[in-house]
Amino acid sequence: MAYYNKIGLLVLNEDLTKFLVCEPGNLCKNKNVNQYLMPGGKHEESTVEECLKTEIKEELDCELDMSSIEYINEYLDVAASSPDRDVSIRLYKGKLLGDPVPSSEIGALHWIGKEDKENDKVSPITKNKIIPDLINKKILR
Repeated sequence: MAYYNKIGLLVLNEDLTKFLVCEPGNLCKNKNVNQYLMPGGKHEESTVEECLKTEIKEELDCELDMSSIEYINEYLDVAASSPDRDVSIRLYKGKLLGDPVPSSEIGALHWIGKEDKENDKVSPITKNKIIPDLINKKILR
């Protein structure tokens, strides 16, 4: 089991070439997190759906289309905040209801694609595991 266990949400653009990531705000930067992260968080609720709904409301200030949630895969890699620890992300794909805006601990939102797997601002798990798997599964074009 990983040191950090998280639930993430993949939000794709219409042509499936980009997906939404969060740039941490000042609250998270104080915890040494300064790379782009998948929307989501720790699984503290009783169900995955409740966790995603809560985290998306907190981070993106919008609702989640609960009927669109689809499991993609679980990934394990180095944690963005602690190179000596690992993080596991159970990633789900889903659609947002409304336009996302950064809120709570989020400083900014970015759309990234397969060309960003070399971008130093992207977290290790996203560039090393998530992007290659999404390309391989033809989820990300």
